Amino acid sequence: MDSLFGNILAAALVNNLALVQLLGASSLLTFSTSLRSASELGLISFLILTLSGIVNLSAYHLVLEPLQLEALSLVCFIMLSTGTVSMLMPILSQRYPLTARRQRLAVVLLSSNSAVIGLSLRNTQSLGSAGELLATTLGAAAGFAVTLLAFTALRQRLDSCDAPACFRHGPLYMISAGIAAMACWVFRALFE
Repeated sequence: MDSLFGNILAAALVNNLALVQLLGASSLLTFSTSLRSASELGLISFLILTLSGIVNLSAYHLVLEPLQLEALSLVCFIMLSTGTVSMLMPILSQRYPLTARRQRLAVVLLSSNSAVIGLSLRNTQSLGSAGELLATTLGAAAGFAVTLLAFTALRQRLDSCDAPACFRHGPLYMISAGIAAMACWVFRALFE
């Protein structure tokens, strides 16, 4: 399997941010109520994760690492991610005004989401080349967006199922997320 394509698939399936690494898992429960809002948020989260990952990784390798300021990476990543989202919001508002108005709070919360910061911190600890890290960032962003959409569809189905009252809503969502996380681990054998 091609190395870059393998990195994208591994980041999306085996090292899924929300299900396996539990980064940004709160977004699955908070923003997965309707398929329309989840699809909008999935696209926005893909953009934010990709752009913030690239900006944060560039800042780390071009500024923080040469100046030996790696200890400030967390603060720097939060500021850069928030700045990237601030610059993205006017473009999003201009092109998609209804989506931007409906998802404004979600976009602001995504700028400092643990998925965005966690992906950047994980990439700084990786020893891969720039192309491999870019592929990992794209794969992680795609995996997060697809997981958000899949969990929304699953959640809508679970809300209409015939489950006992003690398992309704939260417990059933957690059990389903755990089963989905175990399914992600099945793909590990393909990439070892």
